[in-house]
Amino acid sequence: MQFFAGKFLHPAHRKLCNAALIIMPKQKSPFAFLKILLTLMASAIVIGSGIAASMWAAGVPIEKLAFWNTKAEQPAVIELPMNWQLIPAYSKVTRNDLIDPRTGKIPSIKIPLSGLSGMTATISGPAGDLIKQPIQKAEDTKSGIIFQLKDGTVITQQQLVKVGGAFTQATDIIGRVVKSDKSSGFAFAENNFFEEGTPAGLAGATPPGMRAMTLQADQLAGVHRISMGEQIDLVANIPLQKLNRFERSTGSRLPGAELVMDPTSARSENKETTARLVARQAVVLTPVLQRVSTETSASLSQGKKLLSVPVEEVVLAVAAEDVAAVTAALELGATVNVLVRSGRLTSDETAPTVPDGMAAVPIPGQTLLAYQTIRTVSFEDPATAYVRTINVPAKTAETSNWITDLSQLVGRIPRHDLPATVPIREEDLMPSGTAPGLSGATPPGRVLFFLDPEGLIGAHAFEFGQHLDLVASRTTSQASGRSRSEFSNVTLSEAQRTRVESIAEDVIVVMPVHSPANPTLNKTKVGNKSVSAKLIVAVRPDQVAQLEYAVAIGSGLRATVRSGTAAEPEKEISATQKDRVKMMKFDPLSETRRTDIFIGGSHESQLFGANR
Repeated sequence: MQFFAGKFLHPAHRKLCNAALIIMPKQKSPFAFLKILLTLMASAIVIGSGIAASMWAAGVPIEKLAFWNTKAEQPAVIELPMNWQLIPAYSKVTRNDLIDPRTGKIPSIKIPLSGLSGMTATISGPAGDLIKQPIQKAEDTKSGIIFQLKDGTVITQQQLVKVGGAFTQATDIIGRVVKSDKSSGFAFAENNFFEEGTPAGLAGATPPGMRAMTLQADQLAGVHRISMGEQIDLVANIPLQKLNRFERSTGSRLPGAELVMDPTSARSENKETTARLVARQAVVLTPVLQRVSTETSASLSQGKKLLSVPVEEVVLAVAAEDVAAVTAALELGATVNVLVRSGRLTSDETAPTVPDGMAAVPIPGQTLLAYQTIRTVSFEDPATAYVRTINVPAKTAETSNWITDLSQLVGRIPRHDLPATVPIREEDLMPSGTAPGLSGATPPGRVLFFLDPEGLIGAHAFEFGQHLDLVASRTTSQASGRSRSEFSNVTLSEAQRTRVESIAEDVIVVMPVHSPANPTLNKTKVGNKSVSAKLIVAVRPDQVAQLEYAVAIGSGLRATVRSGTAAEPEKEISATQKDRVKMMKFDPLSETRRTDIFIGGSHESQLFGANR
């Protein structure tokens, strides 16, 4: 303005203009407000960014400061109750296990309604039974959540018992007993519990028909590696010296005495053992746990004091019939091994079939004793409990008359001792329906008689079912009971009065002396003399008195064994001569020499053999 005025105006006019400019007020720019606004906004942005960065660095969530952020609408869900703390195994679920004391509420797992389609819903039927149906649709209404099932039934959330196998109501959970430790964070399913009404503790955890046994862990080899609920077998290594005691303790009639070693042997110091299955399919109720046991220690210097000794124990559920075997094995100091059974599901593969033309013949895994009932366990291996079979040609099994069906053997009675690993024939068994024991083995019309083997020459050589004729030699005036089983010089007067007579005819051997099934078998000693078993024979009732008299006076009994094979028809003797032993008559002086001996005033005649 001044430049314009100074260039084109007259100096007088220029002075006038300058005076006018001084008097006139200065005008504001139209963009000043905008500049101020932009400056304030920039300052606010810079300051806000600095504050936000400082808060972010301090860990403050920025989204909580967003005042413009609105809360999103939550989808409708159903809640599955769960426990907030660990519930120990075999414990009863209480309300305190479900309610979290920090919130006062039951924690739950939330499942959106959109994810329920196709899941199985379990509802209570009119009769109180549980009905399972797939969920077709779930919807949240003003009156609550409703479900439409596959058959068109509409139910409310209160009618729903389970969804997908998980309980939806806390009332169905409280009071139930858990099978194992129940961790928090998971819903409850039926497989987490025992049956309704099961009591808490080991009594409820023990399966029916089994007994809970608390054993020391150092008595079981391998017990530290097992877990709760596993099925195991217990196999004991029994020393041969103690096998007979083990069999008696368990009530078994196995011939364990035959395996007992000679105590004078150099290897009899509990070195030789045999395996025995003492428990089958036992269940681990509680794995190895350590507790503190208090023991008393006494010394002369310190006196009596209490010591805390750690003890490791394990609790097993054992079948009732196996309790005696487990206890006997541990008492005998046997090593007991733990065998863990497979927990995997069985495959679809079928068991191997018997090849064509072959037959599976069951064989006993142990000696079957005479006149005792055959059981399924008799064909199981003593160490594994698996039934033993051998595959043989079917023609061979038929020709040998071997029994191939195990059901035809169980419940039958052997007529004599049957060795292990040998097939069984029909002729080895008593007729079906025969009672076990000696009464069932006694032939009709006979009675049993117990003979001392020391009074019968050759008694230890007789076998089951042999037919004998018993004869005795004695003097007419023999009353002292002196046995004639050992020969010596016989005076003339005794020889003249000696006679041999029949005592019992057609005697049947029912129980040999050496059989382990002999009920009179006893290994104990009376003084320095062993008491041997008796020979059990079946005689006719009318022969009992004569046989008893011969035994009472000490007659030397001898036996003649009848042939077990049928004679040829042309050589058969008459029936009157076949079934009896005739009186043996002989001249005692036929081949003897007589010598008269004079001693002082006494005189005695003695006989000697003709060859002496």
